[in-house]
Amino acid sequence: YYDIEVDFAGSANASFCNGFQPDVDAFGTDISDLYNGDGQYEFIGTCDPSRHIVYTQGQSIDDILATDPNLSQGQATQIFNALSAPDAAETDGFIFKLTGHWRPTVDSLFYATWSEGFRPGLLNRPGGAQGPNGFTVPFELQTDEVTNWEVGMKSSFLENSLRLNASLFFVEIEQLQTTIFDPSITNLFFSDNAADAEVLGLEGDFVWYPEVDGLTFSGAFSLLDTEITEVLTPTDDVRRGDELAYAPDYQGTVRARYEWPLSNWTAHVMPSLTFSSDSFSDIVTINRAEIDSWTMLDFTAGLTSDNWSAELFIDNVTDERAEIARNFVFDRQQVTYARPRTYGVRVTFGF
Repeated sequence: YYDIEVDFAGSANASFCNGFQPDVDAFGTDISDLYNGDGQYEFIGTCDPSRHIVYTQGQSIDDILATDPNLSQGQATQIFNALSAPDAAETDGFIFKLTGHWRPTVDSLFYATWSEGFRPGLLNRPGGAQGPNGFTVPFELQTDEVTNWEVGMKSSFLENSLRLNASLFFVEIEQLQTTIFDPSITNLFFSDNAADAEVLGLEGDFVWYPEVDGLTFSGAFSLLDTEITEVLTPTDDVRRGDELAYAPDYQGTVRARYEWPLSNWTAHVMPSLTFSSDSFSDIVTINRAEIDSWTMLDFTAGLTSDNWSAELFIDNVTDERAEIARNFVFDRQQVTYARPRTYGVRVTFGF
């Protein structure tokens, strides 16, 4: 059971209109006024303090326009909307999880899980801002929820020389929260319950000990098929049928490790390969960018005793310019890359 309340306080002031006179607190957003739930709101969208009028819930748009004939229709509508802004984003409810498993042999286990999850709603800093086609930035976002159906296995094969874990899952996402930057609506980021979506996936990991002393193979994989099934936000920024953000179709890693005795030490070498297909950084079309696919090779070699270990490592052997993430902040695309080729020595001592 959860019962959550998210409040929002503060202000975003502006330097417009000040010049060599005292701060007139114009053209900012008094968030504490907007989200105090008292049914009143002071308009500050002008340099003239005499027009900073406090309006009261119950006044119509025509009443607001009659109070200040210099107001535009859009400003009057925003004031009217602000008078009904909530005090806080509130949500409560229950989430459940049910799991059953079956162990037909000592070497295998199969399970099925049904589970739910959520993220609480929140308030928008530019709540009530007017966009094209009658769109209004919502004051309050609703909780987004996920429902997961999953079946999986944890098993050993080949006389316990191969261990395999895998799961197949289907996830339904309702009222997915996302952040939007659209200058045609407002010059601030805002959030909205943008879409419903589905995720179908298969993931697993394995460890294999072949009939070669000291040799081990291991790895993991992920396959995803994601889709926006319904668009909820009344803008053109999200499209039905697009895939979700940061959801590569496939990812994986494979690793081989060979150990052998060397005097009083144990020596090893271990190459590993990690790969990812391309994906998108956002579901908002005007904010997103494609994250390129990449493959990276790492290598380690070292010696280990009862107390000491020394290891030479080379990360990103081929110096792959791997794109790990992208984001759209301050109207600019920014890219986060994996660390370039890095090599060194690690020495540890246990006592």
